[in-house]
This record gives sequence, C-alpha cells and structure tokens, in this order.
Amino acid sequence: MNIDNITTPRAPRCWVVLDLESAVLDDAAHKRYQAMERWVPSADKPSRRGYLRSEDPLTCPRWIFQTVTSASAMVLIEHIDGGADVLAFETFSAPDLDERGVVAGLLKLLGDAPPNAELASYAGSAHDIPMLVLAACRLGLTIPPRWRWMAYNCGDPKRHFDFARHVTGGLRMNLVHMAEIAAALDIPAKISVPAAAVAKLIKAGRWHDVVEAVEGDVITLALLLARWRKLSDVDADPVIVEDRILRRVVELRPGRGYVATLEAHRHRRFSAQYASAANDAKTLAPWLDQDAA
Repeated sequence: MNIDNITTPRAPRCWVVLDLESAVLDDAAHKRYQAMERWVPSADKPSRRGYLRSEDPLTCPRWIFQTVTSASAMVLIEHIDGGADVLAFETFSAPDLDERGVVAGLLKLLGDAPPNAELASYAGSAHDIPMLVLAACRLGLTIPPRWRWMAYNCGDPKRHFDFARHVTGGLRMNLVHMAEIAAALDIPAKISVPAAAVAKLIKAGRWHDVVEAVEGDVITLALLLARWRKLSDVDADPVIVEDRILRRVVELRPGRGYVATLEAHRHRRFSAQYASAANDAKTLAPWLDQDAA
C-alpha cells in the first residue's frame, strides 16, 4: 500500500485554460457525405424521415465539418500561498494562421506547458477537445505525449477540469451557459460579442472581433477557476487571484476592446474592498478616527 508522504510539499498546480472557435467554411467534405448518401435535393420536405429540415445532417453540416479558426489558451500556475499567476496567454487565429497553424500552435503550447499541467475548459468535453482532436487527425498532426488522453473519450478527471460538468453536479443539473455562471458570480463575460454572433463573425472575416471573443471566454473561465479553487484551498483568495489575472491580461493585451471593462471591474472590486476595510477599521478600532492628543 502506498501512503503519500504528508511532509512533502505538493507541487503547485497548473492549468491550461482553453477555448476555441470554429465554423463551416468549406463544404467540400459535406458534399462528399451527401454523395455517399445519394442525396437528392428536395425543397418541400426533409431529406430524412424524423428530422426537421434545420436538423437534417444532409442539409445542415454538423460539427465534424467545421474548421477551427481561432484558439486561445492561458497557462496559470498557483503559489503555495494560494495565489496564482499567468505564465502565458497565447492566441492562434486566422487570418494570420490557417487551421493547421492554429491547431499546431495550440498543440505546441500544450507540449511546452509544465509537466503537471491540467486542462481547464467550459464544456470542453463536448466541444473543444473533440474539435481539436478531429482537426489534428484530419491535418495529420500528433498530440504531445502527455495530452494524448484527449483522443480517448477526453474525460480524464485528473487531467481535465471541465467547469460545466463540475458546476452542474456531473450534468445532473441542467447545463447552463458560462455567461450565466459568470453573471451569478459577478464575473465579466461576453464583453465583446455574444456567443451566438461568433459564427457569423467568422464567416464575415471579422477576425479582430473573433479573437476578442475567444480570449474573453478564456479570461472569464480563468476567473471562474480562481473562484472555484477557494472551495478546496483555504489559502486561496479569489479576489487577489482575480486581480492578478486581470492585471496581467491588461499588460499583455493593452489594445483589446475588452480592457476598459476589465479595468472598470478591477476598480469596482478595489473600491468595495477599500470600503469594507474602512468599515471594519471603524468598527474594530474606532480610536483610529480620533485626533491624536
């Protein structure tokens, strides 16, 4: 029987907070599927019995035909005092990179991450990881050794913190949007554009907006993770960690449109802390307000 040595300090945990965006940009593969099914267009009825026209995979390409256009990842490492810092914040996106460049860049970041790094996502088991794995397979790319578990059901709880699953009790509660959780916890989310607009922005080639959207989701998830850590780490102060993350993001992305909102959020948090501290001082040490004799 192996017993952990409780006198040996645990190595600081590390997370790669991930989000990616995709859309159907090339219908060549979907046309191959239509040909395999001997599909004949029909304007007056669904192609397959039991499907609404908008749900028919013969007329509406499903996720397997999407192109990964943008990906962003933040590498977070915790301190033994409960804090956490941003080691890296990288974004790979069109128009500078094609799908191969986006996926290869993300895989390299994963390979370069600290040995004990875990993945953090929001519903990544049902979207980001399958999209990444399928794209790598299609492009003939190899997943770094420590991350190959993603190709096998992508559900390793020791290596993947899927916030959507944890916050819903393993999906026993109804799945909710990340923005709903963020709103409940007073964390900024969807600052640049709503989630439903991203696919249209991709098809319109509005890459600056797409990049801000994918980075914004990573920032929000990092702040959610900072809050969640407090549940199991008494030393973790989510307010301090949140401020460190936001301060670092502002330093790394000074020209982004979401920076003003993040700065305003930081200022509001600081003002609330200052007011609380002043009230505590007044209650616990009222003599501080008295003039010195």
